[in-house]
Amino acid sequence: MKNRKFSSGAQGFSLIELMVVIGIIVLLAGMLIASLPGIQNRINRSKVTQLLAELEGGLSGYHIDNGIYPQNPASGDRDATGLLGSTVLYKHLSGDWDLDGKTDEDEEIYVPKLDYDRNKNSKAPRSTPYQGSYAVVDSYNSPMRYLADPPNITADQRKTVNPTYDLWSIVDTEPGESSDSSAQAKYITNWQAN
Repeated sequence: MKNRKFSSGAQGFSLIELMVVIGIIVLLAGMLIASLPGIQNRINRSKVTQLLAELEGGLSGYHIDNGIYPQNPASGDRDATGLLGSTVLYKHLSGDWDLDGKTDEDEEIYVPKLDYDRNKNSKAPRSTPYQGSYAVVDSYNSPMRYLADPPNITADQRKTVNPTYDLWSIVDTEPGESSDSSAQAKYITNWQAN
């Protein structure tokens, strides 16, 4: 067997090479951390879009069974009326007509995940107490907006005819910024693709 002697001039990384590699790793980690809020925002927007689809499915089922969408006629400010419409959605789609937070016995449930009592401890509840009732909330924990007031329809016709509804969420509001901003990027709606 040959004895191998290690030479004192063994190759390795120099301090400068190690510093360059560490610097590159820090730079890549910084870029990743900087993009995380954008990634989380896209995930939340996707969850809101999925909730809109579930609510639209529930509204379609409600319309098939009742021949009309849940009514929430506009009165004054569109956003304020839409917020109250969120409580209308909860009541009609969750089957909680007595508003005790639990699905009522023998009531039709159009969107099962809206039940407040069953989902209140969830990381992402779909409903929350709101002005003596319950409101449907999105993944930003902001109440959804719902408005069903067809144009050019009399009060008598409104009892039996409701051809359309608006369903939307206002998202990405920065602290101190008004939620009624006109920037369309803040809205996720059922009437346009964002």
